[in-house]
Amino acid sequence: MASWDLLDPEAEQGLHKTRLLSVEERPFKRITKRMTTVSSLVANAIHGPQASESSQQQQQENHDQLKDDITFDFAAFDSSIVRLQFLHNANARERARYAADQQRILAECQDVRVNNAQLREHLESARATLAQRKKFDELAEKITSNRLLKPREDQIANLAKLEEECRELERESQAYNITWGERRDQFNRIMDEGMLLRAQIRDEKEEVDRREGMDEGNDSEGAPTPARGHTPARGQTPRPDGATPRIEVDEPTKSVNDTDTPQAATNTSFGTPAAGTSVATPRPDSLRPTSRSASRAASREVSPGRAEEEKKDVDMERDEEGEEVGEVTGDDKMEVDN
Repeated sequence: MASWDLLDPEAEQGLHKTRLLSVEERPFKRITKRMTTVSSLVANAIHGPQASESSQQQQQENHDQLKDDITFDFAAFDSSIVRLQFLHNANARERARYAADQQRILAECQDVRVNNAQLREHLESARATLAQRKKFDELAEKITSNRLLKPREDQIANLAKLEEECRELERESQAYNITWGERRDQFNRIMDEGMLLRAQIRDEKEEVDRREGMDEGNDSEGAPTPARGHTPARGQTPRPDGATPRIEVDEPTKSVNDTDTPQAATNTSFGTPAAGTSVATPRPDSLRPTSRSASRAASREVSPGRAEEEKKDVDMERDEEGEEVGEVTGDDKMEVDN
């Protein structure tokens, strides 16, 4: 695009000089010509001879005519100067208007460029949408023209049926999750009860072994005979002198078949009972373990050295059993988690 910047003052003056027409130059030339004529007439009047009256009258008329001509020439020159001033002002106003129009046109051009860029983007997106719709139309035409497909109503019914089946499966899955959680809680409770029962059985077994060891120690060292004139049953802790006897433990058994079998062993046996026999239910007092202090007190009365050895053996057995219980508990927890 060509540039239309303003000219510098020298170039503008040169342009004005070259643009002067003959009509504009004529008043200036006539004034210069008149001025040379006036100077020549003045010189002739000063240096020339004296003229007659008739010649003086003629010269006066010529002077008046020259004065009028000079006045007219200056009036024409004045009108020409005013005309040039008007042209200059008009040109200045036109230049300002041209500059404003130039700025407006440049702004419009910039707006048009931006609008063209936006329209080009819209055109590209519209073309992409058109191509996508054409591809969709082709796929839809292939689908709708296939005779193997079922009608739309049947497809809608099948979709509704599938959605209902999906919801039913979700409900079943939630019910299964709840059931599985309940079963897992039950299994955990069963495992806890089993561990407690196992620990209780071990405690009872340890108590029976301890009582048997104490009985054997009493027999070997010749301990005094307990009160009421009879030997305590096997697996029972001997009572001190003056203690209140218990009917279930201190009285001798009347059955002949039970004389060789200790009562504690019968209570703690978990084997399958023979046909025709009844399994005795363990009593609460027989299941309750005897405190360690009582056992130690009884053992001290019999033999202090023997009591210390039994204490060490019992502590070692408890440590080993504690480790086994910890390992079993860890394995059970891993099985539950799995």
